Amino acid sequence: MNGIDIIKIIEANSLDITCNIKASDTIKDIDFISEDGGYDTPVNTSTLFLVPSEKAGIVRGRQFMMAVGDESSLLKFFHLSHNKLKKELATEKAYTELLKSMYAGGSIQNVLNEYARVNGHFIVVLDVSGRILANSTPVIDSPVWQEAVNKGFCEYDFMEHIRDRSKKSRSGSLDIPSVYYCKNKALYYLSNRIRVGDLHVGNVFIIKKTDDFMENDYDIITTISRIFSDIIVKEKHTSDAASYLYGGILGDLLSGMPSSQSQARIKASGLKFPTNMRVIFLCPLHYLGDKYVDNTLLPELKTYISTFPYLVTGEGLVIVADVKQIREHGLKDKFDAFCTRQHLIAGVSDCFSSIISFPEYYQQAHSVVTLGKKLNRNSSVLMFRDWAFYLMIEAVDNKSLLKDFAHPALTTLRNYDENKNTNLFETLKAFIQVGFSPTEAADSLYLHRNTFNYRRKKIEELCDISLEDQSTRFQLACSYQIFDYLDNATA
Repeated sequence: MNGIDIIKIIEANSLDITCNIKASDTIKDIDFISEDGGYDTPVNTSTLFLVPSEKAGIVRGRQFMMAVGDESSLLKFFHLSHNKLKKELATEKAYTELLKSMYAGGSIQNVLNEYARVNGHFIVVLDVSGRILANSTPVIDSPVWQEAVNKGFCEYDFMEHIRDRSKKSRSGSLDIPSVYYCKNKALYYLSNRIRVGDLHVGNVFIIKKTDDFMENDYDIITTISRIFSDIIVKEKHTSDAASYLYGGILGDLLSGMPSSQSQARIKASGLKFPTNMRVIFLCPLHYLGDKYVDNTLLPELKTYISTFPYLVTGEGLVIVADVKQIREHGLKDKFDAFCTRQHLIAGVSDCFSSIISFPEYYQQAHSVVTLGKKLNRNSSVLMFRDWAFYLMIEAVDNKSLLKDFAHPALTTLRNYDENKNTNLFETLKAFIQVGFSPTEAADSLYLHRNTFNYRRKKIEELCDISLEDQSTRFQLACSYQIFDYLDNATA
């Protein structure tokens, strides 16, 4: 127990007591001073001694902590503070026992199951979005409850009650275990918050049909809350609990969580997503160690994009970026330089407006990174829209057919170049890349306009095509992408 707790007890009960403790002092025991008013042997410095007012002047050795007051005030204070100390010690013991069980090979699941079995409770641990982090078995004897828990969520009506109660109680303190009644389910429950720092990240519930909760229930629920706070910090290697919550939502969306559950959880969690966003999948080109994402990549990235929901996967980092924010920073130039410096390849999805669509746009970002590696691209930032046609080509099962899909003019030009040592294949490619502008094509190839026009006419004669025909232009543009894929794809 801390010195601040002692001070609070004195103030809350208007006790006529003075003490020499500081708010930061730790008190492990409380005792009355000996009859003769002193101690001949060294005393425990974590013990608070209670001294009657009439003996205060003769107490020897004031290095230890002591509280001075009249006898009735001291007796009341002893009762109140000793009970609080006993409860804290009981909670600490329960926490230690649970940790011992886990270190001995047990799991938090086994601990919950055993406690629930002995005491006839149902215990469930939730994050603030309503996702079950752990629960005891068997579940409450109800098909609706059992179906909901199997899907990873508490029963819908119960969660609606919790959300409604939380809204009404938001201004008050819910950081101590409290008993509530859910009328529509006829269930009593003991509830305690899980906190990481100042952020409320979840709740532990002990649920039963009667309200006769025992002192051990209060100890165990406090201990479970503490353990899960530690687990959350350890799993994320960070005290940023908001990132933990965002990551949980994003991870469950990728796991196929139904849209109805997704919407309910996002609403319950209070998490906010941008109104217009892109998924950016950042993948290291080389293995950079287990701590790279947390210790290097995330801090560096936050100097470029200040805030963003993210999910760490086995392959890299997935972020949901605000389109307005990344536009302001120049995704094509500064972000490309950032990724090059960090030895990353980044896949960037199209824009979208509903986070429920996150899995679809994650797949865009992920697929373009996978294909970018396959085609050995030098660019660090790959926009899905720029790569959509290549991905369509990649989806063709029989790759041997691809060359047949391409316009035969490209094969004709490539063979002619090899035989005659000309450069007509690249000339036509440059013409297509500049939108069929003769002037821009000549400039890009460092050719005189007349030289370019000669090559263009030669291409049309060799391939028996008209480069003024819009259908031919479209086919040729697609065909160059097919050839580019076939030339660069690796096994």
